Amino acid sequence: MNKLIFDEVLYSHKRCLEMGLGQTLDNPLIFLGKQELQLKIRENNELINVFRKNVNSIFKQIKERYIFLLTDADGYLLEMVYEKEIYNNLNKSGFKIGTSFKEESWGTNAISLAMRLNQLVYLKPEQHYCNIFKEWYCIAIPLIVDDEIIGYLDLSTIKDSMVDEMMVVVELLAYKIVSDYVSMVGNKVNNSKVKLTEEQLEVLKLVTKGYKDIAIAEELGISINTINYHKRNIFRKLDVRSTREAIAKAIRMGLIE
Repeated sequence: MNKLIFDEVLYSHKRCLEMGLGQTLDNPLIFLGKQELQLKIRENNELINVFRKNVNSIFKQIKERYIFLLTDADGYLLEMVYEKEIYNNLNKSGFKIGTSFKEESWGTNAISLAMRLNQLVYLKPEQHYCNIFKEWYCIAIPLIVDDEIIGYLDLSTIKDSMVDEMMVVVELLAYKIVSDYVSMVGNKVNNSKVKLTEEQLEVLKLVTKGYKDIAIAEELGISINTINYHKRNIFRKLDVRSTREAIAKAIRMGLIE
């Protein structure tokens, strides 16, 4: 584990303690309601289909007990592929479509760290915060199209450790999913319907209130680099070159008040 990820695990555990998050948590604290979930599924239908196609194509070739997870850009679980005869109690453990893998929902996990660091993360059982993950080995990686994260891919096992080669498999699978997704939907920007992620909206709202980057970092518990990453995507999506232009355009479009 590189130092960046090692340090972020420690920071994440500290944040979980400060939030009062219990390690005995056996269900997520955040999950989508029925209508919200239906909307998420519709919005990410192409990504879900591409995920299923690519995972199913290699699933039968892999003999180990792997669990494949797909979340949207905000960390909500969209789909799972796993051997139900092996993991027959998985659904009873809170692992359901619509579950949030954010840190404040389920403590330190590979997906929450990948969301913070915008990179591949491999997490061993003891590095998770909640006891329910203390037997999980997980690799999570962002799915990126034109510098924008459209979701996260996670490969996990329970009790069975993973060899280093599986990180290469995850990277190749992520590349194939993104490639097929771009081919399916076309690499076009829909100027008539700009979509900002929850994190991008939070950053933009605080910028509108006059918060400086360091204050935003403290408020949201993220790094300055992550804030700059969100700002670049906000500027690109809104097709603007300055913070002032971004605020004005977002207000006109009704994205913020």
